Amino acid sequence: MMRPALLAFVLGLLSVPAAAQPEVFFGAGPAPILKEEDLDRRFLKTRLHQSLLQGTNDPNCVHLLGGLLTILGETAPYLHKRDENFYVDPALVRVLETQLSTPRFQASPALVAMVRRVLLEQKLPARWLNTAAALGPTMGTIDLSKLRFLAEGVQPIDSYFLTLPALRERYEVEVKRANATAARSAEKQFRENYLDRQVLFGGLELVDVRQEKPKKKRRKHGETVEEGPPPVIARLVWYPPDPNANQLNIFGTPKKRPMVELTARLAPKQYLELSSLPKGSRLLARGRFWSFKKAVETVELRDTLIFVDRDWSQGALLADPQMVAQCPLAVNELLGAAPAQPGIFNQPSH
Repeated sequence: MMRPALLAFVLGLLSVPAAAQPEVFFGAGPAPILKEEDLDRRFLKTRLHQSLLQGTNDPNCVHLLGGLLTILGETAPYLHKRDENFYVDPALVRVLETQLSTPRFQASPALVAMVRRVLLEQKLPARWLNTAAALGPTMGTIDLSKLRFLAEGVQPIDSYFLTLPALRERYEVEVKRANATAARSAEKQFRENYLDRQVLFGGLELVDVRQEKPKKKRRKHGETVEEGPPPVIARLVWYPPDPNANQLNIFGTPKKRPMVELTARLAPKQYLELSSLPKGSRLLARGRFWSFKKAVETVELRDTLIFVDRDWSQGALLADPQMVAQCPLAVNELLGAAPAQPGIFNQPSH
């Protein structure tokens, strides 16, 4: 069985207590250093790993490999430096447990081993990316933009706990509700604690993407100074859940929907073809938390990467369990031959 020290899944973004300090978000010490263990060496010898390197023509195994690579891609933007945990969407956790696991094969430890291999090598192996690209047209669920991003090197965010909802909650607690002894310095302290962090904000809606107007060239000591190409800006919005959404408005009075406006200065290299994104697309923005105004009602990110934020809340169909059961790769080479071992998901979600 897997040791507790190995990477564990997080079934949802955990709620942070009202009295939490920044250390709860970012950890109190240096980022953990992952070391190769027996499980990692065993994984390299499995048929599953060999198929990740070489691909497969077996339609039953396409479902298994494609499902695992789909979930790995969805996990990639959330990899962080706070600790050894990583985030998997709860709907995809259910896919691992029901569609990709069989009585003789547990998919969750296989995904743990895949994430560990990526972290140990500090990038997605190039041959895994080739396999994902070959399976992509058949699967239709593999996000190659996220896997290409991972293949160029692991770039962890500071913490996947620091979401927009969490950030706004912290501002409410730490600044708006600060008592008289702390109120004068609360805003400054908040900025010192949370700005200039590498973050990932999800559930964003695309307003538009455009290139800023070029700045006028300025002259210095009689010479023209080139300003460089103007940045490309993505404008996005995030809508907080409306607590009154299901209440009857008997007077029909229109109410302005609360929202957070986000400006993202984009990194020069993107892994997603932004020109193909229609307005209203649901997106992830991954970048440096640069500034905010109006109690975190307007936010700016710098050096931002944009990815599609898939909504798995209605469930996900990635694989046919009967086909997975017939795949010769679906055997417990990693954990042993016991027909049914407890998964590492047997913990309550928060």
